[in-house]
Formats: sequence, structure tokens, C-alpha cells
Amino acid sequence: MQYMGEMFKLLRTSRHISLKEATGDAFSHSMLSRFENGESDITISKLLVGLSNIRTELNEFVYLANGFKPSPYAVLKQEIWEAISKKDLSSLHQLYTKELEQYHLYKKDIYFLNALMIKSQMLFLDENIKMTPDEQSFLYDYLFSVEIWGIYELQLFSDISPLLSLDVYLRYTREMLGRVDFFEELWQHRNLVHSILLNGLFKATQEKRLGIAAYFDNMINNHFFEENDTYLRIVYMIADGQHLYCKGEKELGLKQINDAIHILKTLNCDESAAYYSDSLEKWLKEVE
Repeated sequence: MQYMGEMFKLLRTSRHISLKEATGDAFSHSMLSRFENGESDITISKLLVGLSNIRTELNEFVYLANGFKPSPYAVLKQEIWEAISKKDLSSLHQLYTKELEQYHLYKKDIYFLNALMIKSQMLFLDENIKMTPDEQSFLYDYLFSVEIWGIYELQLFSDISPLLSLDVYLRYTREMLGRVDFFEELWQHRNLVHSILLNGLFKATQEKRLGIAAYFDNMINNHFFEENDTYLRIVYMIADGQHLYCKGEKELGLKQINDAIHILKTLNCDESAAYYSDSLEKWLKEVE
């Protein structure tokens, strides 16, 4: 509580805003002063008013009040990517086992869902990894029990998607689109939705399921990217190029894909360009 008040004061004074200006008519400046000094707490409604008056977004304040620390989910993902970069499958198995043990000990869904996320990333190192029927049921029960999908559900769905069949992915995507409308104007939610739709188009073209590919392509165009979503637009060029190729427009599709990869190279996005170049080579071998 003291740290939250301290961070509020730091943000307020950095903009040369007085206590009276920060509180407006919502509550007394003496109440805010006690909060800043760690002597008392304030309600969330008053905090939101105060943040608005000092021109600070809630997510900015939470990040600072949390001591500049990433979320536990972000920390776990970093551990996973470090293991993947070293091709250390045993470390991933250890992380997976640890989360399952935590789940059985504390009976909290978060640990089981973490285990599923870890398992999905094992596919990068072991293509034989699969979800068990119990894991499939757990994921289904969780996602379909949440009426409003926020950042957590969207990230979870996106991260676990490598384990999902195309038909299951399609079903979850259709459900997702009906449960994100509360947040559809928020850029972080919107970008995750776009990424999920793009992944669906890639999945469908990899399996040459043109009907499902057409669905994802239509949804992408219905939720099309803003002009400043340049990276997503480039990735869509690649996914759409694969779709064109599968529909028989091979020359046009390949040109579009190679144009997109060339743009990535021009922008010095070398890792992305290399990734999509390698993916194209593998995809062409599989699709023919």
C-alpha cells in the first residue's frame, strides 16, 4: 500500500500536478496525501479518478506499483523460451512436472493451465507431444466457462494452439469472437485476436482445408488491421499468399509470400524473414 501511494506521488509531482488538482471534486486532497504517505488506502473508484487527473493509464500505474516486474505468466514464458533456445527438453519437462505438482497440491486451475502452456511449447523440440483427453477436457471447461475473454484467456489460447487440431482451433476461435467484444477497441486485445486469426489461416492452408481457410480469411478482413499494425499486415500477406497458392493461384501466391519476406528483410527484421523463409520451404514440401 505504501509503495502504491509513493508511486502515485512520483507520477503526480513529475507532472507538477497539485493534490487538489489530482483529487478534483471526487475526494479530499488530505485523503490523497495520507495515501501517498502510506498512512491509509483509497478505494479503486477514487484511485481511477486520481489516475485520470494525473494523466496516467491504469496499466502504467500497475506496472510501476508492481516494482517494474513482469507478470508471473510472462516470467514463465521467458523460462520456456530460454529452454527452447538451448533445445533443452528436459528443463521443459521439469517445468511441466513442477506446475502439475503445484496443481495437485493447491488445486488451483492456473497451475494446470501453465502445465498445458509448457507442454504446447515442447512441440518445438518434440513433434510427438500430444494433449491427453483429460487435458483437452480441462482446457475446454476452463475457456468455455469464462464469459468475457481478457488478455489472459487470449494469450492462453494462442500459446496452447500448437496442441490443438484445426477443427478444435476453429471451434475455439468462433467461441472467442463472441467473448471479446467488451475489449475489442483495446489494441493489445485486438492484436491478440488478429494473431489468433492469422494462425488459424496458416493452420488451414497447411492442411489445405480451403473452406476453413476461407472462414479465417473472411474474419481477418472483418477485423482488419489498423495501418500502424505493419507487422501483422506483412504476416497476413504471407498467410494470404499460402491461401492463394492452395486455391490454385500458385504463381501469384508465391510472389506475394516472397514480397512479404523481402519487406521483412528491408526492415532488418532478419529473424522473422529467416523464420518465414524456412517455413515456406517446409510448407512447399508438405503441400505438394
